[in-house]
Amino acid sequence: MPKLSKESMIKVGTNERKIDELIKTLIYLPVEQVVSFFQDIGLTIPRELRIYVLKETLRQRVAETRRSRGTLADELNYRLSWFAEFSETQLENLLEFFDDEVLVKQFLEDFWTDVLGYMVDKQVPANDIERLVDESVNYVKDKGLVFPDIKKYNRALSVLFYDSFNRIDGLSPQKIRPVLYKSSTLSEVRDLGAKYGVKVPRRLKKNELADIIVNELKDNGEYSEALEKQVRSMSVLVLQRFAIDHDIKASTELKKEEIIEYILKNAKETREAYFVPSSIAAYDQELEEISDEAKAEETIPPVVVEEEKVEETVMAEKAEEKEPEQVVEEKPVVEEPIETVPEQVEEQKPVQVIQQSVNFDALVAEVKALRETIADLKATKTEEPVVKEPEQVVEEPTEETIYPEKGEPIVVNTAEFAGSSKNFKKIMKSEIQEKEAFIEKQELQAEGIEDDRPGELKALGAVGKFFLKFFRILILKIVLPVLGIAILLLVIYGSIDFFTDIDFLNGITNAINGFKIGNYGLLEHFFNLLKQFGLTPA
Repeated sequence: MPKLSKESMIKVGTNERKIDELIKTLIYLPVEQVVSFFQDIGLTIPRELRIYVLKETLRQRVAETRRSRGTLADELNYRLSWFAEFSETQLENLLEFFDDEVLVKQFLEDFWTDVLGYMVDKQVPANDIERLVDESVNYVKDKGLVFPDIKKYNRALSVLFYDSFNRIDGLSPQKIRPVLYKSSTLSEVRDLGAKYGVKVPRRLKKNELADIIVNELKDNGEYSEALEKQVRSMSVLVLQRFAIDHDIKASTELKKEEIIEYILKNAKETREAYFVPSSIAAYDQELEEISDEAKAEETIPPVVVEEEKVEETVMAEKAEEKEPEQVVEEKPVVEEPIETVPEQVEEQKPVQVIQQSVNFDALVAEVKALRETIADLKATKTEEPVVKEPEQVVEEPTEETIYPEKGEPIVVNTAEFAGSSKNFKKIMKSEIQEKEAFIEKQELQAEGIEDDRPGELKALGAVGKFFLKFFRILILKIVLPVLGIAILLLVIYGSIDFFTDIDFLNGITNAINGFKIGNYGLLEHFFNLLKQFGLTPA
């Protein structure tokens, strides 16, 4: 397929037009109209085309992100080290993760540039291309320049793309296993399954868990029909305990590798040639191994292929859906620029110690040791009665029992105290006083002032501080609250007397006005204040 650029000219209707002019409106066309158009003309697109565009769009941003986090051994940096091997779903999620409108626009422009080139290569009639462009122009005139939701856009477009034989999301099973295992989250793997119509269960059923345990027993040479019958009659909880006791890694919760296998086994793209990997080594591979295998597997010697022959092979594949080589012949044109960037592999070598799977070996050993310890304790209890130590008897402590010789309590530490509550308060009070005196002394020394006063003056200073503290408490906790309540009651009563005409209140009013400030009583001051606001008495 010839590689076109934005400056390339293609035939639209009866005119030659520049691609850059066409994509100005095509990038805003809703995904529903795009899907409808391509299904109407019966054209599907190789998935490698979109993967290539996504990688070229994100490559610089990924490099900048990794450079800024180069000294951090975090999960994001490690995942991005696998960027060159990402599947289509991972790249789509990464574009959404960066959440940058500039990146989205760049992706859509490059995507439509390559799609138009593919349409020209497949000899789509110029009138059909003109119809697509006209739809986009009409939409922009009606709705304006509004970018689509890129997550929904990419997911809805998936129906237009096809994988080569025995590939899923752009990768072969041998390659997608370690890539997803090392660089994807569980939710992302499940999302990939949903994209290809595979709903992964949240947990294994009882019979599925029993099947795993029975197969492990057969592999370990511990199998018998009686044991299998016993296993299949157990509850889920007992099955899990049985698995731990027999050193079998089995749980109702699906591990990441089990989710990946479930997808590969059930997706229509891979189930025909599906095989179970021989060991966990199929997942636990490093980036260098994947890159080397990819080069050996995907590199094809350059062969000049005539356009008519390429068209024939594509049509034959759609009719028979058998020949894996027929679609791979088109792949090198798109996939060649997607080779792994060497410096990304070199950067990540010290960081590849991060593991996302859970290793239960240590837990199994710990559980076994714990059970052995409990069994030993039970055996010891049956043989010899255990005599409780005197200190294990919980009694209410008293000063006489704790301190037979001294009646004075002691402070064990800031959280423990032995003695009565009254003595505790005394001790804490004395400690506070000592701390205050020490702090005061340190402040005086810091200012270069020596406290050489006689003991009597120091005592008088302490008494003065006591009375100062007393009056401060008296004013803040007693006088001010009482005064505030009195003022509030005076305002309430004055308002009632001002706005009502009740005879028996006259005596109380005269009594309150007996307390004069200047020439007026208290309520007279309040009434005058209300009159200044334009209020009139009853």
